[in-house]
Amino acid sequence: MLRIIIVDDEASIREGLAKMIGKESSRFLIAGSFSNGQEALGFISAEEIDLVITDIRMPLVDGLELIKEVKMIRPETNCIIMSGFTDFEYARQALLYAAVDYMLKPINKKQLFERLYALDEEKTASLKKEQQYRSGLLLPYLKTTLSHCSRLPELVLPQPYFSVLALKANDMDTLRSGVRRLQRQEQCCFDPVDADDQMLAMVCYYSHEPGPEDIVQFAERLRQFPHSGGIVNIGASPGYDNPVLLGKAFSEAKRACDHGIYCHSCWNLIHFSEAADPYQDAALLFAGCRETLVQDLQLINIPQIVHGLEALFEQLRERKADMASILHLCRLIDETAFVELQEWGELYSEGAAKALEEQLLACMSFDEMKRLFVGEFTRTLEHIRSVRMAQAGKSVETVKRWIKAHYDQPAELGSLARMVYLTPSYLSKLFKHETGMTITDYLIEVRIKKAKLLLKHSSDMKIHEIGSEVGYPDPAYFNKLFKRMVGITPNEYRRRVH
Repeated sequence: MLRIIIVDDEASIREGLAKMIGKESSRFLIAGSFSNGQEALGFISAEEIDLVITDIRMPLVDGLELIKEVKMIRPETNCIIMSGFTDFEYARQALLYAAVDYMLKPINKKQLFERLYALDEEKTASLKKEQQYRSGLLLPYLKTTLSHCSRLPELVLPQPYFSVLALKANDMDTLRSGVRRLQRQEQCCFDPVDADDQMLAMVCYYSHEPGPEDIVQFAERLRQFPHSGGIVNIGASPGYDNPVLLGKAFSEAKRACDHGIYCHSCWNLIHFSEAADPYQDAALLFAGCRETLVQDLQLINIPQIVHGLEALFEQLRERKADMASILHLCRLIDETAFVELQEWGELYSEGAAKALEEQLLACMSFDEMKRLFVGEFTRTLEHIRSVRMAQAGKSVETVKRWIKAHYDQPAELGSLARMVYLTPSYLSKLFKHETGMTITDYLIEVRIKKAKLLLKHSSDMKIHEIGSEVGYPDPAYFNKLFKRMVGITPNEYRRRVH
């Protein structure tokens, strides 16, 4: 919109020209009408004006002097001189003072409107170019700390004050559409910035220092547009007057926006001053129940695991934990499952974990986050349990075959468990359940049976050689173990079987 003032000492000319321009297009706004240059200068000093249309001959301050003063106060303002005099000297001086055009009275409508439309298009193009340049800088400023702002190009904002809104919605495309429609309204001065796929930022500008009520009122304008019936969470920062504080403002707006997950309505607008300090010590909270979770994971006790996870999330809810703390807790739980369950890393890759985090970030309520994480965690556990149950018998047989083939080697529980894709504790329990003995006792039994065969059929081998052959290089230990298992020493056993 082109903001225009008309300056002429003849009221009929001023009023006629204003009416003619006003009727032509809504793109032209007559911001003021004055009888002399002095009145006009007072107005221009306080208001943003795009074009001055002025007569030359006026009392107090004439048109030429007015143009000269305007260019000193606001160099970007355009000017059109109109006069009934055809003296070239007037035209020459007008051009010298950078008037856009020199028009003779009576004004030629076609010539005037051609010029006005051209100026409006120039203004629109200039504003768009400025906005594009500003938008390119806004994202780095929003995501940069105060100490690093000096490394960025200088950023000039269109108004002295600003606040930042952080917006999230179930339907981000519809939200963005509403923001674009709001941007087309003349009374709304702001720049939208895509902070990421999950969040939109609005840098809102003010001519005066905004209070919380001004900022909330600005954000409330978005309610006039549809939002697909989903949830919209908006966080608002306080007002600031220095672009280097954009990062601080965005951080505050995000924190207020995150607080919206604890609200229960479809439209949640939270000013930073209303958002409580978030709980940020998820690690301490998790430490208190990690051991219980480890035990339940080893047994894949899904009901107990779900109960424990829900209790953890409820503690986060009570403390109004921020989004980062919730995600931190989820990572700690995943890391524990990765350590305790060998199959976890194969079923739950790094890519899957990242995708789940993105889904969690997109959640609009705390309950939605809890359901999503606990549900995904439980489904993975159920899959692991079903696979283990299907291969339980096979796993024990695999271990037994390995021991029979490698009885002379150390049977490390961890290695055996990895071989059959089970945790060591679960393999131990499963083996005892299937065979009635521990893996160590089974290994001893296999070794002693092999030793008895060698004592019976390999008379050329010495006792200590037989012990070493079956995995017991210490003769004393072999003699002691053999007697405990058989009831007699290896020498006595050899004499009896020959």
